[in-house]
Amino acid sequence: MKLYVPVFLVSWLCAQPLRADQTFRVMPQSAEILQGEVLRVIVSGQGLTEITALLGAQAIPFFPIQEGVYAGFIGIDLEQKPGAVRVEIKALKTAGEMEQGLVDFRVKEKRFVEERFSVPPSFDRFDETTRKRIEDEQKRLERLWKSVTPGRLWAGPFELPVKGEVGSPFGLRRVINGLPRSPHTGVDLKAPLGTEIVAANHGKVVVRDEFFFGGKTVVLDHGAGLYTMYLHLNDFRVTDGLLVRKGELIGWVGMTGRVTGPHLHWGVRLLGARVDPLELVKATGMQP
Repeated sequence: MKLYVPVFLVSWLCAQPLRADQTFRVMPQSAEILQGEVLRVIVSGQGLTEITALLGAQAIPFFPIQEGVYAGFIGIDLEQKPGAVRVEIKALKTAGEMEQGLVDFRVKEKRFVEERFSVPPSFDRFDETTRKRIEDEQKRLERLWKSVTPGRLWAGPFELPVKGEVGSPFGLRRVINGLPRSPHTGVDLKAPLGTEIVAANHGKVVVRDEFFFGGKTVVLDHGAGLYTMYLHLNDFRVTDGLLVRKGELIGWVGMTGRVTGPHLHWGVRLLGARVDPLELVKATGMQP
């Protein structure tokens, strides 16, 4: 990402320590970001008490991570249109002063893996009852992604809910019987049937249900528009509304729903954006 100033000045700002007379600074993570990635923005300065940021009409929450330093996370949807994007930042100081800054970054197209195969036509032919169920389940989740719980419940880096190799990667494009299908919006983590699944971070159980495609599914609300989802569980260990801690058992790997073998599909929504969970782990694990 680059500041809305010449590129050479961006590099200089990112490399210099905060001086006594330099009371406000925005630190971009990079000049460019790919579809599906998570961008971390750092705002630092003396006497900062509150940060507000807008990406278009979308508010971007910022959190204090140490004295005088705030962090915000921006999710780039896997189908975000490539091009320039601007974030407007305002910082309130203890003396009532207001600092302002602009962050301009460029979204670049990412080449996702493509998979082509054929199946019997009956594989994805659904009767009207099933089709209605699928539509209702999708609408339910879309409403949830638009809901932003004030504040945040999570703390520190997100962690893998299952320690296993990635099967189907994030963003995988499937072409079935010659027709393109919806991209893969999570990562499939390989694990034997019955493997324990833990919460990737602190959160609240807002979905504990069985879906047609996802099978037994848990969704955790981590606050501030950040959700993680866990699909195809063999069984649940949590109840609706339960507050869970990072690393706490929430269920077991299964093969419920539309799958061909046991694994965990792990997904993330960040203010509605479909982002790579592994990118969330990376972004939240970075040092200030």
